[in-house]
Amino acid sequence: MARSRRLERSVRVTVSQLDADGIGIAEAEGFRLRVRGGLPGENATVKVLRRRRNRLETLAEIIAGPHVDRVSPPCPWTARCGGCVLQHLAPAAQRENKRARLAALLEEQGVAQPAVWLPDVVGPNTGYRHKARLGVRQVPGRDVMVGFREPASSRVADVDACRTLAPAVGERLTELKHLVASLTIAGAVPQLEMACGEADSAIILRHLQPLGDGDDERLIRFAEDSGVQIYLQSAGPDSVVRLWPEEGDERLHYSLPAFGLRFAFHPLDFVQVNPAINRQMVALAVDLLAPSADDSVLDLFCGIGNFTLPLASRAARVHGIEGSEALVIRARENLAANAAAVAGSAVTFAAADLYADGFDVGELPQADLLLLDPPRSGAEHIARGIAKVAPRRVVYVSCHPGTLARDARLLAEGGYALTAAGILDMFPHTAHVESIAVFEPVAGS
Repeated sequence: MARSRRLERSVRVTVSQLDADGIGIAEAEGFRLRVRGGLPGENATVKVLRRRRNRLETLAEIIAGPHVDRVSPPCPWTARCGGCVLQHLAPAAQRENKRARLAALLEEQGVAQPAVWLPDVVGPNTGYRHKARLGVRQVPGRDVMVGFREPASSRVADVDACRTLAPAVGERLTELKHLVASLTIAGAVPQLEMACGEADSAIILRHLQPLGDGDDERLIRFAEDSGVQIYLQSAGPDSVVRLWPEEGDERLHYSLPAFGLRFAFHPLDFVQVNPAINRQMVALAVDLLAPSADDSVLDLFCGIGNFTLPLASRAARVHGIEGSEALVIRARENLAANAAAVAGSAVTFAAADLYADGFDVGELPQADLLLLDPPRSGAEHIARGIAKVAPRRVVYVSCHPGTLARDARLLAEGGYALTAAGILDMFPHTAHVESIAVFEPVAGS
């Protein structure tokens, strides 16, 4: 305990590296320190936030010898909010760190580095996030808090706005605080979920008690004034109902202008959080896959058809498979709405659990080309059974570098070489690594 008390007063450490979460790492008096706000090579005086055995969560308060890529954070609340951990590092350096992390994980798996590193796919560094779940907390004697969590804490950060969220919601956090505080059930609202399209947005209010007298009128008044759709969620996802507007489809929208496509989605649906990156990512994936007018393409984990329909503008046949029945229904709706843009292709969607025990890759439709966009757990079964599909090219869009590296090793064991890879800057100012990779059969395999 004595060591902890000395550290709590003030300790100066040298940051050695960034960990997988983008937090600086240092050692002091037998403790391992995670230094939020610290960069490699910097000397930092830190404040202890939390202790976990021999590891301390700390915050850099005074920096000596700042890193060459240190910048002033664009958000004035970054020190009190844990939503972004790398606002103090220049965006280009953030991407370099992510690329180095992916390269290191590939090396750990024994996968040869790609023959080509693709240029980074880059978009806005602020106002980019169109989907998020925000914590809500009513603090006795204080205001309601709405936002992400504090660093190394479960407490909701006290911020007035969020520079990461789309402005339709991010610039309204103070209004949302007042709105929740005005409700009779303010203490029973644990979270808000937000989703934004290109010209529309929605907030889903999670509430643990029924609305009280006048609560629905207050929520409707906010919705009418802001133009933000309001949904209520009293239990699980199936309990979500829209409060305002009363009429019209429960949909938001985004477009892919390069392909002449417009997508509709429910606020709870999975869609890419960064529309600027999504537009570039889809175009890049289609170009890398390079389908011809005679090709058949298999799009696994297809969601609402984000890649399927653009691929259909180039290929003869595209088959999308998705584990969620609800998303398959949405994909078919989008196919119908965009029928003219994909009229030259045969497009089908099906629901199937690609993670089910006993799943056989050989049961998948044969295809000339394969696109993968799996969740964080990756596509291990597909990678192990790649020879049963035998596409001439695979494009893998990844949201987790560790599972991509693992699957790259499995694909290599199946006779596929990693020929190109690149970073998609989907989540600036965070350590989250999104990437894209191309695999092709090794000659003679």
